[in-house]
This record gives sequence, C-alpha cells and structure tokens, in this order.
Amino acid sequence: MADKNALLLRRLVETVKALDDHVKLINQQIKVIKRNEKILARNIINLHRKLNEITSKGTGSVDEERLTKIEERLGKIEKAVDQLMEDVNYLKSQLSQTLTSEDVSQLKYLIDTINPLEFVTYDQVGELVEKKLRELRIIR
Repeated sequence: MADKNALLLRRLVETVKALDDHVKLINQQIKVIKRNEKILARNIINLHRKLNEITSKGTGSVDEERLTKIEERLGKIEKAVDQLMEDVNYLKSQLSQTLTSEDVSQLKYLIDTINPLEFVTYDQVGELVEKKLRELRIIR
C-alpha cells in the first residue's frame, strides 16, 4: 500500500511540476505577444504619419501606387494587432485556469505537511492489531 501512496505522490509532484512549467511557458508567450504588439503599434503610428504626410502634400503630388501599398500594409498590421489581441485574451483565459506558483507552493506545503506515505488503511491497522494481540497471546 505504501508503494501505491508513493506512486500517487510522485505522480502528483510530476503533475504539479508540469503545471508550473506550463504557467512559465504561458508567461513567456504573453511577454513575446506584448513585445510584438508594441512593435506593431509603432509601425502603425509610423505608417499613419507617412500617410498623413503624403496626403497633406495635395492630390497632385500623391503617388497613388505608394499610397495603396501603405494602406495595404496598414490593413495587414491592423489584422495582425487584432489577432494578437485575440491571442492575448485567449492566453489570459487559459492562464486563469492554470495553477499559479502560489497554488503550487500551497500544494507542496500540504503534501509535505500531510505526508500521505505515513497513512495506513483500515485493513493494515486491523492486521497490525491482530499481529500484536497474537504476540501477546491474547488471541490465537
């Protein structure tokens, strides 16, 4: 029975470690997404500034082909930002469903405090009592 408890404890510890690694990975992904979002935002601002410069010069000096390319790029960047926002929201929802490092610490504390390897079953207690009574020759 102690082997089963030890196996369960090992599996629990492995699961907790895996969840902790998963939380760390999600945090890294969120950081990368935030960095990319900032870069895209800067690109949008620059493209918007260029578009304003081009359009402020007047219709006679506007290069229609260049303007079309800038608008296409701006549209692609807006789509990318929207996708990034969806990804961030999805990761936030997933992160709320995972264990935090505080949860993992609490689980570790409980496991260390309770120490399930020291538990015995009713059958084991019965066997131990019966063995002791036989040793004392109270029963046969």
